[in-house]
Amino acid sequence: MSSKLIIIGVFVSLTLLLGAVLFIDSSNTRWGEATGLVISAESFPTYLETHPVFKSLPNSASVGLVIGNNNYDVSDEGVRLTSELSDEKDVSISLPDGYLNRIGELGLCSAIKEANKKGELNVETYDSKFSLILKYRKLFKYRDCLGE
Repeated sequence: MSSKLIIIGVFVSLTLLLGAVLFIDSSNTRWGEATGLVISAESFPTYLETHPVFKSLPNSASVGLVIGNNNYDVSDEGVRLTSELSDEKDVSISLPDGYLNRIGELGLCSAIKEANKKGELNVETYDSKFSLILKYRKLFKYRDCLGE
């Protein structure tokens, strides 16, 4: 009986250890973002809404995000997959097709950094730079996501 309890205890301990290793391996410790995920056009809004960068958006944020053929309206209310972007946005960010997969694999910050390094990141602003700096100043802690 005691040998069965020992075996069960060892099994539970190994399972917990494996779970901890997988959790540590699947998260980017600097930004607290998960990596090694499979993200689809439909699941991306949930991913982005749970990302730390979303929590740093100002209350009146209005960002258009295009990844391939997928359009997302990003605001303080959430992220919506739309047929086309609204006209009332502060910033529009575009990434080529395939970056949903890269975001899942690498994490948002690393994927953005990769796209910027390859010249595939396109950012358009629709307000004065000064106004955008004031409005989105909490996002400056993520400036390393753009690369060196």
